[in-house]
Amino acid sequence: MDSREIATAILTGWYTGDGMGSQTDGMHSSEVEALCPDGIGEVYALEESRPLCGMSSEVSDLLTLLAQSIVTNKDADVHHVKASYRKYIQEGDGPGEHIRRILQEGPSKADHSLALVRCPIHGIMKATQSQKKWLDFLKAETQITSSSDLCLQTVLLLSSGFALLMEEEYDDPFQFVTALTDLANRNRLDERIVAALHTALNQKPLAVYDTKQSSYVLTKLMVVMHSLIAFDSYEDGMKALVMRGGNARTACALYGGFAAALKGIESIPERWTAEVFPSPALESMIKKQTLFKRETIRLEKLAGSLTAGLLDLA
Repeated sequence: MDSREIATAILTGWYTGDGMGSQTDGMHSSEVEALCPDGIGEVYALEESRPLCGMSSEVSDLLTLLAQSIVTNKDADVHHVKASYRKYIQEGDGPGEHIRRILQEGPSKADHSLALVRCPIHGIMKATQSQKKWLDFLKAETQITSSSDLCLQTVLLLSSGFALLMEEEYDDPFQFVTALTDLANRNRLDERIVAALHTALNQKPLAVYDTKQSSYVLTKLMVVMHSLIAFDSYEDGMKALVMRGGNARTACALYGGFAAALKGIESIPERWTAEVFPSPALESMIKKQTLFKRETIRLEKLAGSLTAGLLDLA
């Protein structure tokens, strides 16, 4: 795959992961197991109890708005991005209470994984900007929602990880996570980040985390990287993460982006991609800003158009 194909795979895998995770986000794993003792194999498996299974959330919506802002302005303008996020939370269904509160009251001091949801766009943008400009924008944009240094360091690592997958071919997830660990050491990132990566590499059984625990950036980093190594296919890893519940949307989206880049866009089940769709808030924002006003917005098509727009800025 060339860099454009990999970037499209990252976004498609991300959107699909967010949609799959919608089914069990906020649930304890025991609750998920009671409802689905045979596992979850489809996006709509829990549609009776969660009728909007497959709909995007801020996990995909903020990423899309960031990319849309950059493509529209042909530049990375943090003030325009922030204004776009603030308009988004006024659009009705879609934005969760957590992101509404942050954008109204100021960035969170907590080590919450919401900070990680724009990493793919920062990773793609690394190919189009000087190192200084890229790093300055990454820091400023991350600080819209988080003032945590641990969050910022994790964003830097994961964004660099997506960029690395676009620059070099990695067939082996273990080799990729090892490269991330080396990168964390070279950049002298927080030792807790390095420890989380070593836990993933050692493949010791993962603990069961509640929703709060699973939302921490270190937990998210460890679980996602552990799953990348543990499962041979995009589908098997996604099914396992959905069954864990907790902060499932972010976990499944992150896994989906990395797994699709490593295994190829063809590894994403088409039946899953066909079932994911934008939230009303995101759809409204896109139609106000683009020429898609009368079209049905498909997230897989959006992945391709955003990738093209971002990489054409190089």
